[in-house]
Amino acid sequence: MPLNPENLTNTESLIADLHDEELAACVGGCDLEVTVGEQALLTVPLVESKLLGYTYVNTCINILDLALDLGVTYDPNGSRRFLSDRNVKEAVAEVDVHDILKGIVDLPITTWKYKNQDETIRHIGPMAQDFAATFNCGESDRFINAVDANGVALAAIQALYQLIQQKDSQIRELQIQLLQLQQQVITK
Repeated sequence: MPLNPENLTNTESLIADLHDEELAACVGGCDLEVTVGEQALLTVPLVESKLLGYTYVNTCINILDLALDLGVTYDPNGSRRFLSDRNVKEAVAEVDVHDILKGIVDLPITTWKYKNQDETIRHIGPMAQDFAATFNCGESDRFINAVDANGVALAAIQALYQLIQQKDSQIRELQIQLLQLQQQVITK
């Protein structure tokens, strides 16, 4: 039976439809399985897939244009690269880096392990729900998109740099005032 690509749901809805147990089973990577009814036609490991643009899956029935428009690709060494080209973006707006920094200050950061990992493996970071509520970004409050996490970190670094520059300027002014006061005391 030929498959109709229009009947396939997009990747975002596939992920959103997963239950917590199914998501936990995906720690370390999931495979994409193409099925018709209950029959599995093809299993494609995501780490081996071309994750940018379209992936063509040959099912021997016909070739599907399976849109995995995740904006992530892997270089030959396994490093992840995230699509961030200005030509694929719209509705671009500046952020208040100081508001981002304040959000980080109030963001709960915890240590934890995934339910299906060994007890000795620990991670550190915020919960996706807290991150989404604080920064109002991303597609879901169940995931932290690495692009958003990187953006928040870079914005906070910019805010800290601005604060350091401001404090350095204040320190220089106070040093000048101190020297002036010392000279007044010496000349009296």
